[in-house]
Amino acid sequence: MKNSFVNKMLFITYLLVAFIFGSCSENNRSSPDDEVINSGSNPSVGVKPLLNTVNTSNWQLIFNDDFDYFDASKWEKNNSQQSRAPRAEIGISQWFWKPENVSYKNGNLVLKSIKVNANTLHCGSIYSNNLFEFKYGYIEARIEIAETMFGTHTALWLQGDNMGNVNGTGADGAEIDVFESAWIGDFTKSVVHIDGYGAAKKANTKRYDTPGIHNGYHTYGLLWNEDKLEIYYDGKFMTRYEGIWVPQVEEFLWLSTGASFGGVADFTSRAIGSFTESKVDYIRVWKMK
Repeated sequence: MKNSFVNKMLFITYLLVAFIFGSCSENNRSSPDDEVINSGSNPSVGVKPLLNTVNTSNWQLIFNDDFDYFDASKWEKNNSQQSRAPRAEIGISQWFWKPENVSYKNGNLVLKSIKVNANTLHCGSIYSNNLFEFKYGYIEARIEIAETMFGTHTALWLQGDNMGNVNGTGADGAEIDVFESAWIGDFTKSVVHIDGYGAAKKANTKRYDTPGIHNGYHTYGLLWNEDKLEIYYDGKFMTRYEGIWVPQVEEFLWLSTGASFGGVADFTSRAIGSFTESKVDYIRVWKMK
C-alpha cells in the first residue's frame, strides 16, 4: 500500500510539472502565430526554419545568398542616372546609387555611402527584379547598418512591379520597407507604400524599438502571407500590417543604403572622401510547401 501511494504521488507530481512547463512555453513564444523562424547562419549544416510549434518540414528554402561573391543570377547593382530625392535639411542636395559602391568582403555584402563633394552622396544598392521574385514566405537578413549620423540610412525592402497602379489597395503590389535606419535612437520604422508615388500615394508607417541597432549585426525578418505582413527584429515580433496593405502578387528584394530623411546628421562637417558602410551577412527566403 505504501509503494502504491508513493507511485500515485510521483505520477501526480509529474503531471503538475508537465502542465507548468507547458504553460511557461506557451507564454514565452516570441510570435503570436508560432511562425517566427530562427534560421541560423551556416547553410552547410542544413538551413531550415525552426518554428515553435509548426512542423519544420512545411517550409522550403527558396533563396539564399551568403554574399561570398556577386551573383549576377540573383542580383543587379543599381546605377542611378539622375539624383534621387534631395535631403536639404542635412546638407545633401543630390545622391545616387553607384555600382562601384557595392563590394564583397569576408563573406559580407558591403554597401558604401561616400561623400564625393560638399553636397553629394554616392551609395550602394542591389535588387532582384526579374531575377528572383516571389509571393508569400519568410525573409530574414543579418545586417550591420551604416552610420546614421553620417547622413545615410540602411534598408531592407521589397517592391512590386505594378505598385504604381492606383486602385486604393496594395494587392497589386507595394513597396514594403522592413526597416530604414534613419534615426539615431534605438528604434526604426517600417513603411508600406501603395498606389505609386504621385498624388494618389498612400503610406502606412509603424515605429518599433530596435535595441542595439547602431552596434553590430542584427536580424530583420518579414513574414508575409495572404492575410498579413509581420515584422521581426532579432527573432521577436514587432508589428503587423493587414487589409489593403498586404500584396497578393510577386515582389522582389532590395538591399540598399541611401541619403537619410531622419533630419539629424553631421554630413556637412564630414570631409570629402569620408564614408560609412553597411554589411549584410546573409539573406534567405523560405516558402510554405
